[in-house]
Amino acid sequence: MADITRAEVASLIAEEYSGQVIKAATQGSTVLQAFPNVNMGTKTSHLPVLATLPEAEFVNDTTNTANKPTSQVTWADQTLVAEEIAVIVPIHENTVDDATEDILGQIADLGGQAIGKKLDGAVLFGTSKPASWTSLDLLAASVAQGTTFEIGAPTTFGEDDLYGTHLKAAGALADLGFDPEVHIGKRSLMYQFANQRDADGQPVLMGGNLSAFTSYWNRNGAWLPNSATSFLVDPNVVRIGVRQDVTVKFLDQATVGGINLAERDMVALRFKARFAYVLGQIATPETGVRSYGTAAILPYTP
Repeated sequence: MADITRAEVASLIAEEYSGQVIKAATQGSTVLQAFPNVNMGTKTSHLPVLATLPEAEFVNDTTNTANKPTSQVTWADQTLVAEEIAVIVPIHENTVDDATEDILGQIADLGGQAIGKKLDGAVLFGTSKPASWTSLDLLAASVAQGTTFEIGAPTTFGEDDLYGTHLKAAGALADLGFDPEVHIGKRSLMYQFANQRDADGQPVLMGGNLSAFTSYWNRNGAWLPNSATSFLVDPNVVRIGVRQDVTVKFLDQATVGGINLAERDMVALRFKARFAYVLGQIATPETGVRSYGTAAILPYTP
């Protein structure tokens, strides 16, 4: 009677953990949760954004012969380019066989989180951002636009304290014509807000959300705490393209990182996904010029 080999059930192993990896990547990635996702049928997709808006004028016509004024609307092209994020995790077969826990399941979770971390770092801070992603990362866009706001000294109360600085940043984005509904912060910031109250004595943090915003707390290690404390963003200006959901492939015959898996009695899980990112610079009725709907709250510097 012929034995069933690992190779013959490899696709079943990959299928078993694929859903787990997709869930881990989505939950592990802040930007995948915070911003609209665009399913991409090809490597490159195009999104038009408003570059200029029309201007209406009063028609001073006493003889019914005056011409109506004309104006122009233009659009700029924003390009989504899908780039691959991948990692391979080798493990010895004996470790899998002897483990009392589902080691492959744990690796699947960690692999999905690793992909989410890499995506977040690129979008939020420009960490290892692909050259084809020509949009500025959220921090760079905020700096370029001048919508950065530094938190006051820890003893400061009012508009320059932790919560007040966030409201100041939100007001600046509203003046530019955006709705800063999304708040993205480092995980520890949640506990800094826990004891803060607004002018009416109400907690500013309710149900995990900062008052007036929908909060997303970064938990995957992508955050650079010395660079920014949090971001406020109009979700309509950001799109995350998904060309390929996170997939997992079981390997047992390949050579990985110089390791021949078969010779070393090892197996590996390969995780791969393809994402794109674009930040729209949009003309709004308030200003008539193209602006980024993002602001960065910067940590206090003594």
